[in-house]
Amino acid sequence: MKKFLNIAVFGISLNVLDQLKSQILLAVPDKVMVRWVNIADKNIDLLIINDAFFSSLTIQKILSHVHVQYLRLIKVPEKQGKIVEDTLSYPVTKSDDLREWLQEKFFDYEPHDHFYLNPTTLETSTPISTVVAQCLSAQNGFIQLFDCRGFLALVDTMTERVWVNTDYPITFFDKSLNQTYATNQFAQETMKNLDAQDLRSWLWQKGYYSSDLDLPEIDINQYFKLELWPKFESGYERRKLLKIAACFAQGAQIKTVIDQLKISRQQIIRFVALSHMLKMGSWIDSHEAQFMKSDAAVDEGQMIKVRSFFMKLRKKLGL
Repeated sequence: MKKFLNIAVFGISLNVLDQLKSQILLAVPDKVMVRWVNIADKNIDLLIINDAFFSSLTIQKILSHVHVQYLRLIKVPEKQGKIVEDTLSYPVTKSDDLREWLQEKFFDYEPHDHFYLNPTTLETSTPISTVVAQCLSAQNGFIQLFDCRGFLALVDTMTERVWVNTDYPITFFDKSLNQTYATNQFAQETMKNLDAQDLRSWLWQKGYYSSDLDLPEIDINQYFKLELWPKFESGYERRKLLKIAACFAQGAQIKTVIDQLKISRQQIIRFVALSHMLKMGSWIDSHEAQFMKSDAAVDEGQMIKVRSFFMKLRKKLGL
């Protein structure tokens, strides 16, 4: 198998180039180092050119070298990276054709030897909770998350940051979610082209709406303190989540919060279970809770105090 693959790209915009590079790095075996070279380089293995420039003298001279493989880029968004003969449609959002083409032209490995998004395999993938745990284990370094559609995000477990693939916007995780380790080269290319986000906040946002995520059983008589606030997306749901967070930020018994807020029991329990799973809070003793105690008589003065608390919260947050 080749250890290096020299690729030259010509005639496309920087945005298309960055996206194409990411897909190529996903398509080649992990042990292969991709070198991005100039079209003047004498050791080009693969030339990828915009079809508009294919007939130019410069390109034809390069292609006269028998060892140079090439792909002509044609913009056909609905084909998502299909390869027909010597043409590659772009934007490349699915790398299956590219992977098979590179295998045929350059590598002597079987498809199962490399990271491959096979829908049949993904049906028996790792539980989402296990994948989330891997994201929070600092010793894992860089890992990439993927599902049945393709690459979702790059995670740096040491710094707890995530770079999300903007070509695959998601609102929740499904059962096909899985992870694999990312090479340093792939990590560097991804970090260069995407903005970093806080890992725990991102996992919380997606996990909260993931019905396939199995959360631990919660005893409503337990006391919980929220130590790291998630970032809630705008909308009506955000107001309810802010109220729940405000209660547990003081330390509270789950049953007490359920009794005091006009919010569903299931939503409050899910909030606590997910926050605890992501290590954004911890269990506390009853005497540490500052929010109202469930065994105390709730008199008018206490109710006034609670209403005043939420009024101040709404004013502070501009709700």
